[in-house]
Order: sequence, then structure tokens, then C-alpha cells
Amino acid sequence: MVYARTKMLMQDNCFPKDPGDVTLRYVGPNTPKLYQRFYDMIKSVMNVPDSAIQEERFNWGKGITEKYKVSWFVHKDMDQFTYLYYKISISAEGDEKAGNATITIKPYLRTEYPQDTLWQRSLFYEFLRTFWHRIFYHKKREEYNEECKHLTVMLQRQLHDLFREIRETK
Repeated sequence: MVYARTKMLMQDNCFPKDPGDVTLRYVGPNTPKLYQRFYDMIKSVMNVPDSAIQEERFNWGKGITEKYKVSWFVHKDMDQFTYLYYKISISAEGDEKAGNATITIKPYLRTEYPQDTLWQRSLFYEFLRTFWHRIFYHKKREEYNEECKHLTVMLQRQLHDLFREIRETK
């Protein structure tokens, strides 16, 4: 991520056409266990530390059944200008015997160019940056987009395996 006061941001959805966002539903037992197991899975599949996962919202209610809603932002640096940005949310309700959960994954590819200095805001710099981006960097962004798709599909498959594992756990 570029640390600048002013920056130009280019954001692309990793899946520009369907599916766009990935939504998975789980119906079965042990929904409270899903939170921690999925968090650990995100860290391992994306190969990111705890500091790259920011919890935006956390609501957990206990009662006859546990009910929770959690939102995470996952940030994975690819190079100096580009990173993968995932918005992940879980909405679950249930206990050890029965429950349901909905998980939504929204993957984005972001590129940020700093615009702090007078030079970076100049028209000549913008021409050079645009030329460099179209000739050299566009191909690299396409590779990063493929990596984003790959990680999203891998996370989805691992999540299906986790659903199966949690369902079979007593």
C-alpha cells in the first residue's frame, strides 16, 4: 500500500463478470466454531500475518443460540504500488447441534500512485506514468488479477472442506 496524503487509486474487481462476489452458505452444526477456523484459514491461504487482517465489525450475541456478524478487510501486498484487497463478511446463527452461516468474499485488485509532490502532480509526470503503466505495468496487473482469482477460488475450496469437516465434528 502506498502511504501518501494524496494518491490516485485504480481498483478492479478480480472477477469483472460473474461471479463478481463469492457467497457461500452453510447449514449444519457447530457454527460458532466457524469464526476462528475461517480466520486461521484466511491467514494460511492468503499467506498474510495477523496485521494484514483488520476486523471492521464484530457483533456476537449469546443466548439460546449464538448469533454473530463479523467483517474483515484483508490486505496482501503484491509490489510497491499494487495490493489485493478482500472484504469478507460472516453472518451466522446456531449452536453445536444446528445453525446456518453466510460468508461473502469480495476480491479487489488495487493500484495506488502517490500524488504528494509537485512533480508527481505535473502533467509531464502523468504522461510518463501513463506510458509506463500501459507499456510495462499493465501486464503485471493482469498477472496479479490472475493471482487474486486463484486465491479466491482456493479460499472457496478450502471453505467447502471446512464446512464438511465442521459438519462431521461432534
